[in-house]
Amino acid sequence: ALLEALCEDLFLHIKDSINHLPHAHGLYQQSIYPVSVFGHLLQHLQQNENKILELLASDNNEIFLRYFRDHLNELVQGYFINQDRKANTNLPDDFIINHISGSFVEMVLWWVKNGMKESPTELDNYFHAVIEPII
Repeated sequence: ALLEALCEDLFLHIKDSINHLPHAHGLYQQSIYPVSVFGHLLQHLQQNENKILELLASDNNEIFLRYFRDHLNELVQGYFINQDRKANTNLPDDFIINHISGSFVEMVLWWVKNGMKESPTELDNYFHAVIEPII
């Protein structure tokens, strides 16, 4: 229940930022919101609030990864799929959601494994370069 609550809090916060609700923490207190929902999520992961990176990258991460992916799937559904997707409309929504979420999780695991050398902005740019052609 604690692992699910960690994911729920993080993704609720990200969804609030999409709706431009005020932030109570230091990242965006001045109402300067990130352009990308994924960039915002990466910034929180970089700060490693609530030790989320350790949970994602641990050997026993299956339960946490399931919660993380479930919430990420909801975010992708609302942020991309429900926004009148233009490309690849012949592909099922759940396939696209799974592809984007899976790619994001694997990218974060790659980032952690390689010492998080890239900034969240760089990583966000990489991710958008890969997913934009399919959405």
